[in-house]
Amino acid sequence: MNTRNYSATIVIDPSGSEGSSNQMIPMLTELIGQAEGEVKKVEELGQHDFAYPTKKNFTKGTYLKFDITGTPETPHKIREKLRLDKKVDRVLIECSN
Repeated sequence: MNTRNYSATIVIDPSGSEGSSNQMIPMLTELIGQAEGEVKKVEELGQHDFAYPTKKNFTKGTYLKFDITGTPETPHKIREKLRLDKKVDRVLIECSN
């Protein structure tokens, strides 16, 4: 099986206690595992203001960075699983090989 290393930056909505990064990291780690990925490292990058907010009441987000090992299909599967999650605003996955 061909495995690759990926760097995934996921921006979550910081509003509300159910969406805190301490509770989202285990959920996102489990979701990445379901997408045939293995999380090597998680780093919380903190809250940052958006240069171009997409919603009026959502002007900043909490950035989480995941170092992942997975198959070439893993990024697509992760995006599909996160697409409908209301707490996840943006997802950027890039190959780091």
